[in-house]
Amino acid sequence: MAPVELPQTAAAAGPPPHSPPPHSLGSSIAHLRERWGWFAALGVAFILFGAIAFGSLVAATVATVLVNGIMMVLGGVAEIAIGLHMKTWSRLVLLCAAGALLVIGGILCYFNPVLASIVLTLFLGAALCAAGMVRIYVASQMGADTPWRIAILSGLVTFFLGVIILAKWPVDSLYVLGLFLAIDLVFYGTALLGLAFQLRTHHQHD
Repeated sequence: MAPVELPQTAAAAGPPPHSPPPHSLGSSIAHLRERWGWFAALGVAFILFGAIAFGSLVAATVATVLVNGIMMVLGGVAEIAIGLHMKTWSRLVLLCAAGALLVIGGILCYFNPVLASIVLTLFLGAALCAAGMVRIYVASQMGADTPWRIAILSGLVTFFLGVIILAKWPVDSLYVLGLFLAIDLVFYGTALLGLAFQLRTHHQHD
C-alpha cells in the first residue's frame, strides 16, 4: 500500500517567507508605514502652530519663557532631591544651591516673563557667538580632505546670528525666542510631512 501524504495545514506550513516575524524591526517599520497618515496630520499641525507663532511672536515668546520656567522648576526640584541624598556636606550644599537657583529662575519666568525673556535672549546671543567661534576654530583644525569650508561657513552664520541678536538686545527680547520657536515648529512639521510621504510611498510599493 502506498503511503498517504497528509496535507500540511497553514499552521504547520509556517508564516509566509516574506512576512517579518512578530516584534521584529521589519514588523515595526511595516506598522509605521500603515500609520503614515498620523505622521502627516501631526506634521500639518506643527506647521499650523508655527504659522500661528509667526503671526504673534510676542505671545510665542511668552509661551516659550513659561515652558522654560516649568522645566527649570522641575529640574531644580530634581537637583535638590539628588542633593539631599548626598553623604558629604559640600555636595549637598552645592546641589541644593544650584537647584534653588533653578527654581527661583523658573518662578521668575512665570511671574515676570518679559524680564525673563530679556535675560534668556542675552544668554542665547552669547551662546550663539561662543558656539560659532568654537565651530570656526574646529574647522580651522580640519584637514584639507574634509569639508572645512562648510564647517567655517556654518560657524560664521552662527556667530553673526548671535552678533545680530546682541546688537538689537534688549529690544529684540520680545520676539527672538518666539521667532526661534516658530521656525522650529515649521521645520519639525516639514520633517514629519517628509517622513509621512516616504512611509506612504513604501507602503504603496509593498
